[in-house]
Amino acid sequence: AMASTRHCDVVSFNIYEQQLADHFPELQKAGDKPYLVGEFHYGALDRGLFHTGLVPVKNQADRAEHFTRFVTDCLKHPNIVGCHWFQFSDSPTTGRLWDGENYQIGFTDVCDTPYAELITASRAMGESLYQPRTKQ
Repeated sequence: AMASTRHCDVVSFNIYEQQLADHFPELQKAGDKPYLVGEFHYGALDRGLFHTGLVPVKNQADRAEHFTRFVTDCLKHPNIVGCHWFQFSDSPTTGRLWDGENYQIGFTDVCDTPYAELITASRAMGESLYQPRTKQ
């Protein structure tokens, strides 16, 4: 990210961590540019597949709590203009063809059944999306 700041209008990076706020000091090193979090996710083993992905949490309710905290942290940072959840649906049970990834990280499972806790958290966040920014 540091090298791209001279050449880019928006600096994009992936952050796979428990909490985004822990990385705010590092983000400031990228300068006064808009930041876009290209990917983040949380996975649990209480339902679905057999691998949590890059950031494991306890269960589906914990996934929803982490999602809410991460997006709220994004909204609280003045330079962050957006964030993207990776990915919409869980990986195939047998793994992706090219690398075997079989993460339980989606908004839906492999049968397109929504993870209700995460969907509820996402809807609530969407309904209140602008409030954290206007309170600064």
